[in-house]
Amino acid sequence: MTDAKIANFNLLQTHYKKVNNHPIRADILIPKTAHTGPRPVILRYHGGGLVMGDSLFMPFFPHWLADLAEKHNAIIVSPNYRLLPETTSPEIYADIEDFWTWLHGPEFGALLEKHDAEADLGRIITAGDSAGGLLSVYTALAHPRQIRAATASYPWINPGSANTVLANPPFGHSTPESVYTEYMASAEIGGVKSEWSGPESLSFMLAAAEHGHLAGIYARGTEGVSREMLYPIDKLESEGVEFPRGGIAVIHGKQDSIVPVGDVEGFVEKAKGVRSGPGVTLTVRDGEHGFDGDLRFDEEEWMGVAFGGGYYRLVGIEV
Repeated sequence: MTDAKIANFNLLQTHYKKVNNHPIRADILIPKTAHTGPRPVILRYHGGGLVMGDSLFMPFFPHWLADLAEKHNAIIVSPNYRLLPETTSPEIYADIEDFWTWLHGPEFGALLEKHDAEADLGRIITAGDSAGGLLSVYTALAHPRQIRAATASYPWINPGSANTVLANPPFGHSTPESVYTEYMASAEIGGVKSEWSGPESLSFMLAAAEHGHLAGIYARGTEGVSREMLYPIDKLESEGVEFPRGGIAVIHGKQDSIVPVGDVEGFVEKAKGVRSGPGVTLTVRDGEHGFDGDLRFDEEEWMGVAFGGGYYRLVGIEV
C-alpha cells in the first residue's frame, strides 16, 4: 500500500476474529517517525453505508486524519467488519465489540512489540466517516470512560431515516433501483463479507440510499435487540448515559446529499439536554458528503477549532 495519504506510516495487517473461518482484518498504521514510549491511539471506522467499503479504501480515508496521527505520533487502528445485507446490524456491533476486546488483549500488544511500538490505551479517541461515524459514536457511548474523546464526520447518526426515497439523488447522479434489486436477488444472506470496495459496491450503496432501502437492510434481524444499541439518539434517553470526557465532535457538509444535516442537528440538540459542556459539538461547513477526504489538517484552521476539545485533548494529554 503506497497511497500518499499513508506513505509516512508502516502498515501492519492482522485479523481480530474469524467468522465461519472468514478472517476479519484490522489494519494498524504506525508513523515512521522515531518515538520513545507509548503512542496515543486513534480508532478509525470506515464508511460505506455498512454495505460496502474497506479499512484501506483510500477514497474514503481522510488525509487530515493521517496528518494528525503523524503530527502527534499516534497509531491508527482501523478494523473491517461484516457488511450488510449478508450480515445483520447486531452482528456488525458484535464485531465492533470483539474488536474492542482484541484491542485490549495480549495479541495487539504483542504484535506492536514485535515492531518496536507501544500503544497507550489510556489515550484513545475514535473517528469515522459516514457509517463509520455511526460506529465511532456508538463506541463513544458504549465505552465513555475508556476513551478520551470521539469524532465523527457526516455520521449516519439516524439509520431509521434512510427509509425515505431521496428527493435528490446522491451527488446529483441517479442510480437505477434495479442495481439494488438485482444484487439483493443474488446476495448470500447469512454469509460473511467484510471487504467490498469496487465500482459495483459503490453503485449498490448509492442505489440503496437513493431509493430508501438502507433503513430496511439495517433493521433486518434486529427483533428483540435494544434500540439503544442500534440508534444513538435512543441511547441518549437511557438512564445514566455518559459521554467521553473530551466530548464528541462532529463535522458535516451543509450540502450533504446522503446524510441530511438535520439528522445530526437533531442528535446534537438532544445531547444538549443530557449534558452541558463537552457533550456533542457540531461544525457545519459548505460541502457534499465526503467533503473532507483530501483536506490537510494544518491547512484548515477551522479543523483545529472543531476538533480542539477532542483530538488536542487526547494527544496533548490535557484531559
